[in-house]
Amino acid sequence: MSAHVEIPRPYESAPGRFTVDLVFPAQSKRRATEHHDVAWALADVHGLEASTPYKVNPRWSVYEENWGNKERHGWQDMRRLTVQGPARELARYLVALERVVEAVEALATRAVRVFGAWKRSVAAEAHVEYEDASTLRVRARGFRADVLHALVRGLGARRRPAGERDTSRPLWEQYGAVAGEVWEAAGGVDLERADDSAVAALMARMVPAVVAEAERLAVLEAARVERERLEEERAELFQRAEAAGAREAAEADAERYARDGQGALFAVAEARPPLVVPPPIPVKPRRAPRKRVPVAARFPEGTTHIAISREQVEHFHPGMAAAVWPQVSAERRRYAAAA
Repeated sequence: MSAHVEIPRPYESAPGRFTVDLVFPAQSKRRATEHHDVAWALADVHGLEASTPYKVNPRWSVYEENWGNKERHGWQDMRRLTVQGPARELARYLVALERVVEAVEALATRAVRVFGAWKRSVAAEAHVEYEDASTLRVRARGFRADVLHALVRGLGARRRPAGERDTSRPLWEQYGAVAGEVWEAAGGVDLERADDSAVAALMARMVPAVVAEAERLAVLEAARVERERLEEERAELFQRAEAAGAREAAEADAERYARDGQGALFAVAEARPPLVVPPPIPVKPRRAPRKRVPVAARFPEGTTHIAISREQVEHFHPGMAAAVWPQVSAERRRYAAAA
């Protein structure tokens, strides 16, 4: 957004035609008027219709106009400009407007620098003899405004007359010649050039339905990307936890097998089921692995007899339980000693 012109979103005032209400917020009314004239001249170059809105005086009344302070009913508001035209032409105009206003302001500033170099030169001694610092500042401000006005007046002209300076007159009276000099030195200002990408972006903003749909799709796309990212992070965390648990279990099994000498009796924990990531619901924290009791603590030194249950024998050696524990009839089991 330019500091010299405020450009709101254009709206469709008729089928195929769009309207934009420009605002020129310059503090000086004269400078705002110059920016208004730049926008007006540029609208003519792009083949658009421009009109200055009418501003009603809030202090007006019939009594004040006829018998009071002669208050007017209203006047043209030079701080605003209404431009109408087709969508693409209006978009190109708005993109070029910011650049042209900035370029004209830069040329006016360049002319002020020329004025500063002139007032310090020998040729200006006869003209600034009776001028002090405050009056020279006023001269510089007026000179800049005059140069800006001269640049605006010749903005739509194909050829600008190249004037020459008159050494017998002060430079603040020759603003037209200085305006021509800075214009020629800068190579002029291209009034029709506009960035195609900026024009396409502005045309997308000109249709409210397209804007709303684009915003909705952007929100949905952002939500989808965030969901995918969270799902990938969650799956990675589960894989890390599963790998850590499997590694700890394998190390504990290997240590136990090495101490018991029973590595060939039952399978090692390597044929594990594939990892299944649960749905995204609150998951309880993983419980710490159970601390395994070493063999030396379970069988102290000097142990000669170990009581093994029938279930353990059946688990480690299927079919051996029948040989160790013979079948006892139900009648005899009635009189067996209680264990």
